[in-house]
Amino acid sequence: MNKELISAIREENWAEIRRIAFALPEEEKAFFKDKFTYHNVQEIYPETPKTHRYGANKEFAVSYAMMCICTNLKELAEVENRLDFGFYGRRYYQQKYLFLFLISQQAQAFIDFLHTPQGAYMAEGAQKMYIEYPNYLSFEMLLALYKEGLLPFNEEIFVKRMYAMEYHRTQEELVVQLLSQNPELATRVIPHTAKYIDYTLGSNLEWKKVFTLLCKKNYFPDKSFITSFVEVLLNPWKKNVLDMYCRWIEGLAPTEKELLPSQHTLFALLTLDKSSLINFAMKCIAQISTHPAFDFQAFADNFALCFTVPKIAKSQLIGVEILEKYYQKQAPTNRDYREQLAVLFTVPDTKLQEKVASLLTTYFSGEGLAEVVAPYQDYLKIPTPVPPSEGRGASLNSTQETATTPPTLSPYSEEKEVATTLLALCPPSGKSARAEYVEGMLFLLGDCLREPAAHTIDVFLEGLITLQDDFPADWAKSLSPYIKQLTKRKGNEIPTDTILLGVLCALIDQRPLTLDPKCSYTWEEMNQKRKKLSEKEFETYTRDYYLDKARQVLPFLFRKGQMVIDAILEHCHLPLLSTPTHLPFYIEAEVLVDKLLQYEAQSKAPDLDDLIVACNRLLFKEVSAAAKEKAKQLKGDYAKAIQYYLGITDDIQLTEELLPLWAQITRIKYPDREFPEFATTSAKDILGVVKPYLIDYGWQEDDGHKEFTFGHHTKWVGISYTDLKNAFPYRYYNANGGCSPISTIFEYKLSLNPHYPDAMLCDYISTWVTGNEVREVRNMSLPLEVLLHYDIRVRHSGWLYIGTALLFEKRPSRDLAYEYICQAIAHGEDLSYLKTYLAQVLAWDYLPIPRFIEFLDRPNPPAVKAFGKEVVALYLEEVKKQEKLPRYHKKLAAFGD
Repeated sequence: MNKELISAIREENWAEIRRIAFALPEEEKAFFKDKFTYHNVQEIYPETPKTHRYGANKEFAVSYAMMCICTNLKELAEVENRLDFGFYGRRYYQQKYLFLFLISQQAQAFIDFLHTPQGAYMAEGAQKMYIEYPNYLSFEMLLALYKEGLLPFNEEIFVKRMYAMEYHRTQEELVVQLLSQNPELATRVIPHTAKYIDYTLGSNLEWKKVFTLLCKKNYFPDKSFITSFVEVLLNPWKKNVLDMYCRWIEGLAPTEKELLPSQHTLFALLTLDKSSLINFAMKCIAQISTHPAFDFQAFADNFALCFTVPKIAKSQLIGVEILEKYYQKQAPTNRDYREQLAVLFTVPDTKLQEKVASLLTTYFSGEGLAEVVAPYQDYLKIPTPVPPSEGRGASLNSTQETATTPPTLSPYSEEKEVATTLLALCPPSGKSARAEYVEGMLFLLGDCLREPAAHTIDVFLEGLITLQDDFPADWAKSLSPYIKQLTKRKGNEIPTDTILLGVLCALIDQRPLTLDPKCSYTWEEMNQKRKKLSEKEFETYTRDYYLDKARQVLPFLFRKGQMVIDAILEHCHLPLLSTPTHLPFYIEAEVLVDKLLQYEAQSKAPDLDDLIVACNRLLFKEVSAAAKEKAKQLKGDYAKAIQYYLGITDDIQLTEELLPLWAQITRIKYPDREFPEFATTSAKDILGVVKPYLIDYGWQEDDGHKEFTFGHHTKWVGISYTDLKNAFPYRYYNANGGCSPISTIFEYKLSLNPHYPDAMLCDYISTWVTGNEVREVRNMSLPLEVLLHYDIRVRHSGWLYIGTALLFEKRPSRDLAYEYICQAIAHGEDLSYLKTYLAQVLAWDYLPIPRFIEFLDRPNPPAVKAFGKEVVALYLEEVKKQEKLPRYHKKLAAFGD
C-alpha cells in the first residue's frame, strides 16, 4: 500500500492526493480500489473509533482519492458503492450518481481536480448529481460549480441548499465570509427564502446572527424582501418555523420605512390567537406607530381581537400605549370601543389594568361606563375605574357584588352545552343576502387554509352545495388567488390543502374529482417530465401525484370532495350528512335524522362514508324524543343501526355491507363492552371491533438487539404526508384504519372519530427515549393539545399515548400529559390501565425514572398524590420480577414509604 498516499489522505492534503494518485501504476490503483471496500476504510484511521461522525473529512478524503484513481463515472460509482461510509454508503446502492465528495464543503479542492485532464470526467458527474439529487450537493460545491459555468441557476435549489449549510452555532462568521464573497446572493437567493423555506432547518447554524452580521457589513442593497418574511407568518405552519422567521426578521433589523409596507400584515397577526406571533408583531407595530402613514384605525380594530389572548400582557400594554398616544392627538369617536377595552380587565396585570382604566376614565367617561366595567370587577387588582360623577367610587371593587357570576367557558363535548348552529346549515335567502353569503364563503375558504378543521373545511364544502345555483359570473376569478396559494403549497405535505385544491380545480373546470391512473409515477419519473413539459403542463401533471398521496391519508375528505363536485354537476341539493352542526365537530341527532329522511324522500341512498363519519360525530347521549320519533320512520338498510345508536332498540342486525357502520356505533355507544356478534364476520380480526381497543406492548428482539414496540399492527411507510399505516380498511376508524397523517392536521383527523380516538393516538407514540427529532416532538405534543382543548377523553390504549407523553424527554409534552391526567382524576375516571403501564415501563427500564419523579415532586393535590403512590406501589411489585434494577430505583422506591 502506498504510504505517501495514505499520509496525504490522513492530512487531507488535496494537492498531494492528486499528485500521488495520478502517478500510481495501474496495479496499485486496482489494489486501492479493491482494498477500500465495505468496512476497510477504518484501516487508514486506526486511532478513530468506528462511531465517529459520518460525513467527516476523513471519508471525504478517501472519496477524493478514489475520484483521482478512477478514470470515468461508471468506475467511480462502482467503487463508491462498495465503500462503507455508513449513512451515505447505504444510499449508493439506490442512487447511481450520488458522489460523496460533492457533499463536502471542499469546493476548491474539487474545482482544482476538475481543471486537471484526469479530473475533467467529473464535470459530467456533477451535472448528473445536480439533475438527479440536487439536495445532496453542499452549498459551497453548488456555488463553485455555478461560478464555473457547469450548472444553471435554480432559485429553489440554491435557497434550500444555502440554508442547509453544515456549520455549527459558533461558526456564523464563516458563513458571513462566504456570503460576503458572493454579493449576488443578496439579490438572487436570500430575498426568495419565504417561497421555499417552510420547515425547520436541520443545521444548528443561528441565521439570526448571520443576518445581523451581514447587515452590519451593509451586505443587502435592498431589504424590501422583509415584506415576504412577514407575510409567511400568516401561514398555518409549525410554531417553530414561524418563530424562526420572527428571529430572522429581528436579525435583519428592519427600519421603520422597511416595516411600514407590512403594517396590515402585522395587524392581521394580532388576530391569530398565537402569543409568540402577537408579541413579535406588537414590537414591530410599536416601531412604526409614529409614522404619518400608520393606519391607526386598522390597528385599533385588529388590536381588539387579541384582548382575550393569554400570556401577552406586555404586548397588550404596548398596544394600549399606542392607543393613548393617538387619543392624545384626537379623541376617539367610537364610544362602543370602551366595551372592547374593558375586556382587558380580565388580564391579571396591574400596569395594564391601570393603563386601561386611565384610557376609559379620560377618553370614554360618561354615562354607562359603570355598567361597562361592572362585569369585570372580580378580575380587578385596582380600584374600579368609574368617575365619581357617576355616583360610584373606588369602594365598588371591594364592596359591591354583581347579581350574577361571569360564566366560565367549558370545553366542547357531548355532555356540555354545545355552541350555536353553524351558518352553513341556515343559508340566507334573498339576493343581497346570498351575495353576502358568497363573500362569507371566500372568507371561510381563507380560514380553511389557516386552520384545517372540520368547522372550516366541511362547512365550506357544504356551502358549495348550498350555493351552487348562485355562483357569481366571476366565481373562477374570485377563487383564483386561493388556488394560486394552494398550488404554491402543494408540496408542503398538508393533505387538506391538496384535496381542497383538487376540489376547487374540478369545480372551475366543471369535471368530476377523479385521479389520473398514471398518478402513481415515481419521483424520478416526475423529474424527467419537468424537463419536457411547460410549467403549466407540469403543474397539471403533478397535481394528481400529490392528490393521490393526500387521498391515502384522508380518504374520507377526498371522497367528500368527490361527493360535492358530483352534487354540483348533477344539480343535487341534498345536504351532506357529516357536516358539523355544533362546534367544533359534533352533529345534532335530530339534524342527522332529518337529513336521512330527505334522502329517502328523494329515493336516494346516502353515501356510506358520509354516514359513518356523521355517526362518529353524533351527539348520541342526549337524544330528544322528537329525534327518536323521526328515527322510527327511517326505511333504509341503515335504519336499524341508527335506531340502535339512538337507544330505540337493543337489537344488533349485522350485514356485510354495513359492518363498518355497526362496528363504529357499537364501540362508540358502549366502549367497554365485548360484541361476540362480530366474531363470525369478516371484521372479527380488526382491533376494537369484538373487544375494546387494547394493544400489547413491551421489549422485542430484533436482529440481535432489543426494541420497545406497541402491537397496533402498523408498519413504517415514510411517504408524503404520513409515516405509518395499517392493513385495516379506513372505514374502521376505531382501529385507525389506513394511514396516519402528520400531526399538524391532527385536529381534522380527530374530528372523524372524536368519541373513540385511542387507536389514532397510538400511531403518534414515539418509541425513542431520547434524541427525538422534530417529527416525534411534534407528535407527542400537538395531538395532546387538541385533546385538552376540546376535552376529548381516552378509554383504553389511548392511555399509552398519555403515559408516554408524561415520561417524554421534552418538558412541554410532560406538562400537557400532567394536565390531562389531573383532569381525568378530577372527573373520577378509571386510571388502572395507565397506572399499570407506567409501573411496567419504569420497572422494565424503558422510560427514565427521573421523569416520573418530576411528576411526584410537583405540588400535587391529594388525589393526584394518591395516584402517584399507587403507581409506585405497582412499580415495586413489578420490579421484583426483573433480573436487574433500573437506575434511580432507590429514589423512586422512597416515594412508596
